[in-house]
Amino acid sequence: IENVVTSFAPRPKKAWWQSENGVEHVSIQLDLEAEFHFTHLIMTFKTFRPAAMLVERSADFGHTWKVYRYFAYDCAASFPHVPHGSPRRIDDVVCESRYSDIEPSTEGEVIYRVLDPAIPIRDPYSPAIQSKTQWVNHSRLNLDWEQEGRNLQGRAAGKLQFWGSHPVLPGPCLCCGGAEPSPRTARLCAATCVGAEPSQLRTAQPSHVQPRACEPSHAQPWANTVSSEPPTASCCDCNEHSRRCHFDMAVFLATGNTSGAVCDGCQHNTMGRRCHLCKPFYYKDPTKDLRDPAVCRACDCDPEGSLDGGLCDSADDPARGLIAGQCRCKEHVAGPRCDRCKPGYFGLSTDNPQGCQRCQCDPRGTVADGSQCDPVSGECFCKRLVTGRNCNQCLPEHWGLSHDLPGCRPCNCDVGGARNNLCAMGTGQCQCRSHVIGRQCEQVETGFYRINLDHYTYEAEDARLHQGSVVERELPPDRPASWTGTGFARMLEGGWVEFHVSDVPLSTEYDVVIRYEPQHPEAWQEVGLKVLRPSPVSASSPCGNTIPADDQL
Repeated sequence: IENVVTSFAPRPKKAWWQSENGVEHVSIQLDLEAEFHFTHLIMTFKTFRPAAMLVERSADFGHTWKVYRYFAYDCAASFPHVPHGSPRRIDDVVCESRYSDIEPSTEGEVIYRVLDPAIPIRDPYSPAIQSKTQWVNHSRLNLDWEQEGRNLQGRAAGKLQFWGSHPVLPGPCLCCGGAEPSPRTARLCAATCVGAEPSQLRTAQPSHVQPRACEPSHAQPWANTVSSEPPTASCCDCNEHSRRCHFDMAVFLATGNTSGAVCDGCQHNTMGRRCHLCKPFYYKDPTKDLRDPAVCRACDCDPEGSLDGGLCDSADDPARGLIAGQCRCKEHVAGPRCDRCKPGYFGLSTDNPQGCQRCQCDPRGTVADGSQCDPVSGECFCKRLVTGRNCNQCLPEHWGLSHDLPGCRPCNCDVGGARNNLCAMGTGQCQCRSHVIGRQCEQVETGFYRINLDHYTYEAEDARLHQGSVVERELPPDRPASWTGTGFARMLEGGWVEFHVSDVPLSTEYDVVIRYEPQHPEAWQEVGLKVLRPSPVSASSPCGNTIPADDQL
């Protein structure tokens, strides 16, 4: 069927093409003969829509075909090896059922969109996307369908017929210079342009020509043009970052038929339709003109702490809160370059989606001001009497981790009652000697008494007695004894006791204490104490200033 695209344009409701009766497999091939930028196809059927059909294209005169989309009332039965449902990617080839129902019985449409609006497209100017929409010279469109097994609501199965009015292929052709559409393909709005060379680009529609001001070689939309000169930079409008461009129908329509030029090979780290954007990981220097070769500067973001591996704001945009060159930090990262952890975090890492991990510090033992831990090692900053990586332990000889300024308090174990000055961190309990109790080991267990540990005890019953005798005593069964040793030395008036002291460790001042129990009510009238030294006192000793009278008490 020739010229089905536009031959019935003046009266689309009154003329259509019709398939042969009784033929189950019908194929329509459109020889487009020129380059088209194909965006979508709309077919309107005068009767029921096909039970199954496919749309395919060929770029080599029909030698090979590539399927665009399958349509079927029952995709699993008609195309069992084709995925069915909505496409997820732009290049998915799937089977759809929404355009193959029996209703409506007339004016039913089958629609295929090359660029499905439900699929996000990162770069509509990429070669992959352009290859889907651009049909090169001598492209062919093939519509192949079958009506096998469908009950057409009372029509006999052997008399299946299909009518179809014109398929709609959006996308006007553009002719260069003063060229007019080729007479052979005028109704198809073909791109084989012939004619003069005025400095003008015309848009050829089926019934009219629209002038546009541009140089003859501006982003030539079709290959079969009279002029063979390369596009000029002034007409491409690439901000002096490229001298080549091509025509894109989607851009042309989006700009209100103003310009369909898309720059190719943008340099100086630029990108976009007019090379007006900076590539990822570059930003537009607000102090430079857009045409400056150095307008795009590299982002200075730490890839470990930045989102998207170091991506920065590409340009100023107050409405969106964007600042050119500003790094976007991960959740727990700070700094203009996103190169340091926030206070309370450490361990900047690329593998961490939040950038840094929280400090594991005990708040009771950590200093209150500044960061809680080292931003690199994670070691916490402890109070004066606190230790440990996480500041959760008291220093030796300290206990009671708390929010106090020093963090812990001293054990203060009793020097005599405790074995050392170490205590339990939680309770502060010191390590007591036998028969000693209390947190600090400062109390004597019931049934025992305490002596000072800084003196020596000499029993009188073990000394030399002159006019005296030893009296032994038995320990009382009902109470602690009030004496040490075996008993007492009973001395008569005028008698004396001689103690032999040979274990004094060093020369220093000592106090001599005598413990006694009087046998009669009157107090002693006189008690004398005399120190007999084995040798003279050295002048260099602490007792060097002792005089003989000091030894007579």
